[in-house]
Amino acid sequence: MSRATHSSALRKLTVTALFSAVLCVLSPIAVPIGAIPVSLGLLGVLITALSLPIRQSLSAVAVFLALGLCGLPVFGGVNGGASVLIGPTGGYLWSYLLAVPLIGGLCKLLRKSSFSSPLACLCGILICYACGTLQYSLVTHTPPLPAFFACVLPFIPFDILKAVLAVYLSRRIKPLL
Repeated sequence: MSRATHSSALRKLTVTALFSAVLCVLSPIAVPIGAIPVSLGLLGVLITALSLPIRQSLSAVAVFLALGLCGLPVFGGVNGGASVLIGPTGGYLWSYLLAVPLIGGLCKLLRKSSFSSPLACLCGILICYACGTLQYSLVTHTPPLPAFFACVLPFIPFDILKAVLAVYLSRRIKPLL
């Protein structure tokens, strides 16, 4: 491996680790407003997906989830462990692995549009809503419509705000990378 290739690989690894760390810092910040807390984890995921190439953003999210799976308190409400991922709110967490490549792929596909990032974020949020609400419904034995009213409806304004903030921040961060 040449010196330049080694330096590039090390840089990618460092940036990926940095974004994993950002996720670990943002995600535990949560405010309970019902069955599901408002967490800044999704904000971190959106920034990561918009700022990094798909493989790197997926790696950053996978590292974050692996750390939480090992028991480190990096999930909402300063929780960690497998019980969180298989519990009522776990679908929102593991759905990040689906949302990140979707967001990155849509941004790449629609890069000529000024609305590609906001549209990609909204599609990623919808994936999180679908997976998270499905798991919540299955684990708590809540019918789909009441689960929607408990797990999605109250969060729409917060998540739109997160998407707007993520688009703004990623546009500032990406040139620095």
